Amino acid sequence: MSDLSVEDARQIVERMKLFAQPQRLLILDALLSHGPLSVGELESRTGIGQPTLSQQLGTLRRADIVMPRRDSRTIYYSLASPDDALRARALIGLLHGGQSARAALQALAQHDTDDDKPPRPAAAQNGAPGPTAQPPTPFPYAEGGAQFALVPALMRRRG
Repeated sequence: MSDLSVEDARQIVERMKLFAQPQRLLILDALLSHGPLSVGELESRTGIGQPTLSQQLGTLRRADIVMPRRDSRTIYYSLASPDDALRARALIGLLHGGQSARAALQALAQHDTDDDKPPRPAAAQNGAPGPTAQPPTPFPYAEGGAQFALVPALMRRRG
């Protein structure tokens, strides 16, 4: 039986709807590739016209995926958190494929397991194996038949 509840599934579906729109994916990809961008820079990099761009940025902003920063008369957008950047990169990589998918999933898996583990003993710091050190696995979610546990990690809202 999965650890995914019906309510979790509903929340994940709602979150995934945010990514089920081509302009939003282009915006996320531009922010992932270039970091914070002004609205004008986003317009030129994505080819999305001003009215549509503003609408899609508003949707992403209300969902706490991007955040604006005003500098005088210019508004810059960035991904709201490093976790959001990691999840967006993993999702785009997973669905787009290629080498970036594997790297993005490995980074997400490592990040997620780092958050859940207690600190390693002092002897295990700097790569030296400690008494409780475990060999790293690139896809811990694939162990024990839990391949789909990655989906909640991708869609988790920041707290």
